[in-house]
Amino acid sequence: MGLFSSDRYSRPGPGVNPDTPRKKGMSRLLEILGRDLWSFFRAGLLAFAGMLPFVLGMVLAVTSHAVLLVVLAGVVGGMIAMPELVAMADTVLRSLRDEPGYWWQTYRRVWKRNLKESLLPGAIAGVVFGIQIFTLFHLPDLNATVVTWVMLLVSLILTLGLFSYLLPQIALLDLPFFGILKNSALLFLGYLPRSAGAVLIQLVYWALILLFFPLTLYILPLTSVWVPLVPSLLCIYPALNKSFDIEKTITKMREDHLQQALARDAASESAPEPWPPAPAAAEPQDAEPQDSTDTTADR
Repeated sequence: MGLFSSDRYSRPGPGVNPDTPRKKGMSRLLEILGRDLWSFFRAGLLAFAGMLPFVLGMVLAVTSHAVLLVVLAGVVGGMIAMPELVAMADTVLRSLRDEPGYWWQTYRRVWKRNLKESLLPGAIAGVVFGIQIFTLFHLPDLNATVVTWVMLLVSLILTLGLFSYLLPQIALLDLPFFGILKNSALLFLGYLPRSAGAVLIQLVYWALILLFFPLTLYILPLTSVWVPLVPSLLCIYPALNKSFDIEKTITKMREDHLQQALARDAASESAPEPWPPAPAAAEPQDAEPQDSTDTTADR
């Protein structure tokens, strides 16, 4: 686990002066990549490992033309992959709000906290993506019409758009799945230009992965999901922050936590000493010196 828990990367990361205006567009993307690239890579590597059961199951389903395997791979693989994807999204969100911290400790805490909440969304998303991938590979054999291809593309756009808003909400909010799904649909439609940009980034990335498959297998462990996820979340983060007041809420929570800690320290310092004081322990008279040899094994 040296890759993730080395002391070198356990120190708080560099923050940003709150008075410094944030950059936008490509300048902002280059800024967070230059600062947090190593964190993105490690979180992406764990996300890729979590996605392997889904990927292997879909390969088996597509080659064997078995629809039941699609459902099995979607449910099981999605439930395994979703906690890592949520933790990956949380890593990116912390970078976007310029939050310093201990990456590995934070990643583990987020993964444990959202484990149960990620299972149902992971199963549903896994089945939906599995059916779409299975259909994509089998449409050429069915001589599908243009309308069928357009319907598949529209379904992929909607799924990727909802999924883009789904991940950060699981990481940030304590809501039931259908409440998060409703919010995702409203955000997708309410901020359509930003949503379209996020979806376009993901479509281009995964289209290139499929177009140059199997050569892309060699670079996929390095790029995994963090390469499309970072610019996608950069596109929609202003919408998320405006809708949920993410940064104001987190700042207020930290201030409240700090005030509570200061109040506890002040209370402990001002607590009166007990009266009368406890009597001092009497010195033993003519006590023989004890042997410092450990005799546990003899007993």
